[in-house]
Amino acid sequence: MRIALTIVFLLVSAASADEPQRDDALRATMKGLEGTWEGYAVEGSGERPDRGPVHLQVTITDSKISAVDLGGGKKDMGSGMYKIDLTKPVHQIDATGIVLPGKRERTFLGIFELNGDTLKWCVDNRQKERPTEFRTAGGKYLLILKRKEKE
Repeated sequence: MRIALTIVFLLVSAASADEPQRDDALRATMKGLEGTWEGYAVEGSGERPDRGPVHLQVTITDSKISAVDLGGGKKDMGSGMYKIDLTKPVHQIDATGIVLPGKRERTFLGIFELNGDTLKWCVDNRQKERPTEFRTAGGKYLLILKRKEKE
């Protein structure tokens, strides 16, 4: 009985010890996402990251995302809140907010990869399921964004 309690205590202690590291990683990743990003919704897996059907600018703060379509002038695409989850094998990001035109609230389930000043973000435009790979297909679209400035 005493051994079982000791093992449970050790497991709980080990899990608790990981929490500060996870919190630090979460804060660092969120800080890394902050800034103004510019890029494209690309075709396929992003073999041509410098072109695509939508040219956009995304601004990310510690709690908010907003987007502007840069094609044919600056057209507001909406803004909202986001949350990230780093505990999954592929990092997850969910953005919820008012999407223009139509001014309706939507939640986009996504995955992301932050590599220096490049952000890959794949979302399900149909709001049905989270993408499992970085690829534009079947209602999912892939954004490849380059950092323009840090917040």
